[in-house]
Order: sequence, then C-alpha cells, then structure tokens
Amino acid sequence: MIWRAHFWALFSFYLFMKVTLSLSLFFFSISLLSQNPSEDYLGSWYTYGSNHRLSERFSLSPYGELRFYEPSSNYNLAFFSLRGSYHFKNNQSVGLGYAYLDIDTVFEFDNEPNVHENRIFESYSAQKTFGKFLLTHRAQLEQRLLDFKDRNEIQNRLRYRIGLKYVLNSTFSVKITEEPFINFQDQVFHENRFYAGLDIKILKHSQLQIGYLKQHIRKNNLNRIQVGISIKTDHRKSKHSIAVL
Repeated sequence: MIWRAHFWALFSFYLFMKVTLSLSLFFFSISLLSQNPSEDYLGSWYTYGSNHRLSERFSLSPYGELRFYEPSSNYNLAFFSLRGSYHFKNNQSVGLGYAYLDIDTVFEFDNEPNVHENRIFESYSAQKTFGKFLLTHRAQLEQRLLDFKDRNEIQNRLRYRIGLKYVLNSTFSVKITEEPFINFQDQVFHENRFYAGLDIKILKHSQLQIGYLKQHIRKNNLNRIQVGISIKTDHRKSKHSIAVL
C-alpha cells in the first residue's frame, strides 16, 4: 500500500539521520583534540566508477580515484579497483574485488617514498525503493597488504555504508551516505565518511556526481569536494548503447 511505503521511507530516513548525527558528533569531538596542516585546506576527490551488467547473475565494476590535499594540487592518493559481483536477487549481491593504492601520507612536499597497498575485498550490497527514495546498504571486509618504507603490514577492517537517495526528476537526484570503518587492530573506530551530493544525469547511461565529503580519519578532520562520473551499462538486453563522454 502507498501509505505503508511512505511510512517505511520516512522511518528509514529518520533512523539514517539519527545514526548520521550521532556518529558525526562523536567523530567531531575526537577531531577537536588535534589538528594538522591538511585540515586547513579544502581537498578534492575525483572519481570514475562504472557498472557493467554482463548477465542476470554477474556484473563487473571498474573504479578509479584521485585525491588531492588541495582542490587541484598537492597529490594525496591514487586508487584503482575491479570488482566482480554475483546477483542472487534483483536487489542483493555479493562481490569480490582487488584494489591498488599509491598513497602520499605527508601534506608537505617531501622526498619520502609513498605507501603502496594491495587490497582484497569482499562485499554484500542491498537496496530497496520506497517511492522516490532509494535506500542502499553495503558491508565490506578488506584485507590490506601495506608496503611502508621500513616494513610491510597486513591489516584487516570492516566498513559499512548506508545511503539514501531521493529522485527530484528525470535529471537530478540528491544523495547522502554515512560510512563508518572498524579496524581489527590498534584504533578500532579509525575512520568515518559522511557525504552529501547531487547526481546529474548527463546521458542515458551516465551521471555527473558533485558533493561534499566530511572525512574523519584517525585524528584528522578533513573537508573534501568530490566530483565524479558514473556509468552503467546493461548487456542483458539485445540492444544497448554505451555512454560516450
């Protein structure tokens, strides 16, 4: 029934905002204890993500990301990944993927070698639609093989992302997500990400995504602008077209 769908949409939104506010206040209080130079600058994340549905059961998702400590300079990180997913229901899937990261951990310019990471990850994703609302969940386990200057480490963590998207019209949608991270070593709650942004449909299969990201990582409280392109194709159909940017 329509009233039931609206009730669950509003109830989910209420719970989402309550959790978001609680976590944001918690991490904000931690961030007040210390500050480093990277917190004084508005950084940027530039992303490219795509999802290619190969069949009823399988899809492939390449992803790339460049991060800067400042809007367009002072390199921070490069991230590349590939995920394969198995869809056992229309709105649920499990995935397995690999990622490579090149990380400059120092805000100031230096001659120190970057940290390199090879990452294996497993994920579970689900989504549900309530009218114009889309509620999404993703839980992901990660095994991180880190190559520091003087040592190698293997770290494990769990991250959980909940998101809510509202469709304004055929072109524009607004979206918010909250993603806490749980470490299985040293500092347990070491990172949290809150994102609010706008999705703009620019072609049949592609979207431009622009938003604000608040990242609390260890004792750093960072503000980031995120700009990205998202592409989806569906090869289950007899005829389809791939977005050309």
